[in-house]
Amino acid sequence: MAPLSDAINTTFKESLEDGTQVYECTADPQWAFGVQFLRATTPGPMEIRIATVRAGKQFTNLAVEVHQKNSLNITVQLIFSNFESISESPVGGVSLPASHVSLHPLVVHPSKAKLAPPHWAQKFSMHYIHAHDPYFEEKNKLLETEGRNADGLMLGTWIRLIEAEDVKMSPTYIPFVVDMIQIPWAILPEEHTKGRIFWNPSLTITIEFKCRLPLPPDCASHTLAIFSRKRHLKDGIWNDSTEIWSAPAELGDEPVETDEKWREKMVCVAVASQVAFMAPPDINLRYAKEDKSRM
Repeated sequence: MAPLSDAINTTFKESLEDGTQVYECTADPQWAFGVQFLRATTPGPMEIRIATVRAGKQFTNLAVEVHQKNSLNITVQLIFSNFESISESPVGGVSLPASHVSLHPLVVHPSKAKLAPPHWAQKFSMHYIHAHDPYFEEKNKLLETEGRNADGLMLGTWIRLIEAEDVKMSPTYIPFVVDMIQIPWAILPEEHTKGRIFWNPSLTITIEFKCRLPLPPDCASHTLAIFSRKRHLKDGIWNDSTEIWSAPAELGDEPVETDEKWREKMVCVAVASQVAFMAPPDINLRYAKEDKSRM
């Protein structure tokens, strides 16, 4: 029953003649849930190939491929930048007045948030806890009475990874956190769902980091906030816009005296855009067994 920090471990295998670095890892059967880019990933050995596209003073571009069972499952483009060199650039960015800077999107402090039950299909539910912000639940109810709007569905969630105290938050955790926002079907009224269950795999995810990790001492070590807007385009295709924010306290800890200005003091960790496809869950299981899991 490995925590996420153990499940994402990799081992160096070899360097190829073209400079590509090859690593090995295992898709843990607990954590291999709903992953879909080119093919659905299944529990078992995987191989990660990392090639340098360009290495510069301010930016480094890497191309990554994840292979499983002699098939290419996932492709990733990584662009690393030097925050310090950009911030010290003579061409400085323009900052807005404090009155116009966005607040932390979640309203309820994590120490006062009510924990939610885990998803029925998640085998890794013992490794995290989460809580939904009721503010967004009330906003979504307006869709039933006022009809559709430009925002789509809005969701806010606190999530805490259950890790050892000395394990710090790193960029490798963020894709998992981005993909942990509620699926649209889970928050629609019963009159629409009619008891049906759907699979919501990601087709593409783009993540842009806004600060360094681990976070400063005044932020929680293992708790993050997820704020997302979900817009249905057509034919089961959804477009998500997500922000990941720091937390002022760990979710699930004893209530603490809260700073009234905590929403002004937290930082945006990353922003993500995501395209997802809603389909019956048996598609993933059937394709995985037949090894024909193409979308």
